[in-house]
Amino acid sequence: MVAWIQLFLDTPAESYDDAVRFWSAVTGWEPSPPRGEVGQFLTLLPPAGPSYVKLQAVDGPPRVHLDLDSDDRGAALAASLELGASPAWTYESVPVMRSPGGLLFCHTLSEGPPAGAAVLTRDGSTILDQVCIDIPAGHWEQEVEFWRDLTGRELEAATLPQFTRLPSAGGLRILLQRLDEPDGTVRAHPDLASADREADTRRHVALGAALVDVLDRWTVLVAPGGQVYCLTDRDPCG
Repeated sequence: MVAWIQLFLDTPAESYDDAVRFWSAVTGWEPSPPRGEVGQFLTLLPPAGPSYVKLQAVDGPPRVHLDLDSDDRGAALAASLELGASPAWTYESVPVMRSPGGLLFCHTLSEGPPAGAAVLTRDGSTILDQVCIDIPAGHWEQEVEFWRDLTGRELEAATLPQFTRLPSAGGLRILLQRLDEPDGTVRAHPDLASADREADTRRHVALGAALVDVLDRWTVLVAPGGQVYCLTDRDPCG
């Protein structure tokens, strides 16, 4: 039912220009011309292949939301409601929803190719190819089932027990992480696969990121504009 998934980096308006420069630099993707009534939207355009990362200036704290493209928005909306989603608001006929645990997403009409026929561009030492949905323990089972059933993807075990994956033959990967906290709102962050995490960390910090923590398999940083994200040891060419 979901043909393509877009990752939106919602950034406070006062930091938006800095965030656009940063994400364009670390991905190597050019920003599109701005759009929207006040120029609050743009897309990062890879040199080849379909786009799937967008930025939006918001009046509020930084966050991540997903746009779920489908050919039949009415059917997708009905399915999400049946699975436990709730309406948040409507923007120019686009239903803005919350997952059972509170993660924002939108039902949008298809812009790109079906996920099974698309290939992400993998021509560098890093690639922003994954969104990690961070789920407090009390929401874990319902939230995992919700994203599995809504996307139509099969669950796949990950290396560590607190993670599970919803892989895709093409398009944005989804990683689901069970948090230690018992309750709270589900949120999300972007992950970049890195061939040289230490060198990429230095490069990102030089471009304006703040280093938060270095763990065995990933490094946590904060981008200009406040987006938390991770550099991981996953193969950027795989």
